[in-house]
Amino acid sequence: LPARAPRRRTAAIKPALLLVALLGCAPDEAPPPPAGPEAAPGTVLLVDGLPLTALDVAPLCADILALYPEYAPVHARRLALTNEFLPRLAARARDPEGWQRARKDCEEAEHQLETLVPRSEEGTFHGLGLALWSAARHLPDGQWSPPVEVSGRWLRLRLDERVESLDPREERLRISVLEFPYLDHDGDPLVLEAAVDQAHLTIIDPDFGEAVPELWKHRMHGNQP
Repeated sequence: LPARAPRRRTAAIKPALLLVALLGCAPDEAPPPPAGPEAAPGTVLLVDGLPLTALDVAPLCADILALYPEYAPVHARRLALTNEFLPRLAARARDPEGWQRARKDCEEAEHQLETLVPRSEEGTFHGLGLALWSAARHLPDGQWSPPVEVSGRWLRLRLDERVESLDPREERLRISVLEFPYLDHDGDPLVLEAAVDQAHLTIIDPDFGEAVPELWKHRMHGNQP
């Protein structure tokens, strides 16, 4: 419970103060509350000061709606935020130096892409995971991607085969993956969960605030829009 304010002692009103009141001179007003964190144009929310824009979220939202066209756009945003973008930003905030090193290693792999040994993965979006499936399905066949960020790691991806289907949920991809992890979670989801719990969410755009579940706002100490 918050500490109670001390009781004020009642005192007689001094004539000078009464004169000020009669003349209509109000005492000094309280200073306005401090402004929230400044954000670049287009920013919809911040995680520990790291910005997220609507353009960042749009491609994954589009793929979610391709999978489930019956979903409302706000629900697609909710899935994109909770499945990928909030954990991704929380992981980056947890280990910014590791994030920078992994990004640099991923960029510098450009000159070694044909000599490094990638990992092969195959499956639908269920098997590959939503973010990986979405990032890989739009690549040109047989070409390495530029650096791709997902939660806790940077990737280089090559689309080796795409078996299309009228139902995107049945679309199968075979991809090659070069991984540059930075958050030492070794596949343990609890490490990412801990990063989310320790991060601070600031909502800038009320439309995106509507897409963030109340539980996540509470976990990340988020402010209401």
